[in-house]
Amino acid sequence: MESGARAGLVGKVVGSRYEVRALLARGGMATVYEAVDLRLDRLVALKVMHPHLAADPGFVARFEREAKSAARLSHPHVVAVYDQGEADGLVYLAMELIPGRTLRDVIRDYGPLTTEQALVFLEPVVEALAAAHAAGLVHRDIKPENVLISHDGRVKVADFGLARAVATSETNATAGVLIGTVAYLAPEQVERGEADERTDFYAAGICLFEMVTGQVPHGGDSPLSVAYQHVNSDVPAPSSVRSGIPPEADAIVRTATRRDPGQRYRNSQDLLADVRRARASLPTPTPFMDAPAMNDTLVVGLNNPAAAGGGLGYAPGAGSDVVTENDDGYGDYGDYG
Repeated sequence: MESGARAGLVGKVVGSRYEVRALLARGGMATVYEAVDLRLDRLVALKVMHPHLAADPGFVARFEREAKSAARLSHPHVVAVYDQGEADGLVYLAMELIPGRTLRDVIRDYGPLTTEQALVFLEPVVEALAAAHAAGLVHRDIKPENVLISHDGRVKVADFGLARAVATSETNATAGVLIGTVAYLAPEQVERGEADERTDFYAAGICLFEMVTGQVPHGGDSPLSVAYQHVNSDVPAPSSVRSGIPPEADAIVRTATRRDPGQRYRNSQDLLADVRRARASLPTPTPFMDAPAMNDTLVVGLNNPAAAGGGLGYAPGAGSDVVTENDDGYGDYGDYG
């Protein structure tokens, strides 16, 4: 019944402003639609929170506060938040629409990645974290589903602020909060429900581990067993799982995923510096596809990130860093949608 109600938003106008065009994704906490902002005449991603959250007044208040904080965060590698509202029993967020795919799609289709390829994706993620942390925002839910890669080569992090709003909701006992993200939870999140900048570093380290090995470091039959391992077992070196991974990747993963937050990177800039040093010391990343097929491809990154200001752009041909097959889809906008 609920699924039908959510699909029923297609063709309707939400908040007297957003005309819903198509269903993009469903997650444990929200449904995401493609919509037209009738006031500004632009396409947006409209994230509509599920009814059990919309019915929680405490969640709605926190959602509004977190959305306002996220909307103040303007950065090339962060999905922009345009608007937040509540109308006709719906609680929604209007965001930048990113046609493309997620890092999860890339890992599934092309993984394991080489370290050189993985660092091209990790660098803009850490740049986004650095900007957010400087603004006092902690993501709390960094994972491949929340890293969007557009058709024109931009890497963007989605869902800043939503994890905090959901985690503090009275309805957070609905297991989706932990089940969807347990592979990337830091020990302090499991033990004490706490999170700060270093929590994001832990999750980023897990993402790097997964990109280069093709698997997460801790597995189990249940979310509880995985959470237990985060608390009681060190994340192994990626090179112990897959041969050929250079020590630079091992070092970043090791420092980012220390169980004691005090032994992790002190700040985003330290992590970013290590990522950039590793990129500079490693060979140019190998494209995912052969050159003859590259005239319709998504190209992520530039060979000289320092000269380009770390920029990302569409640049087919020689000089590309990482190439993925073009796609007509959209990113999933994370487990929240």
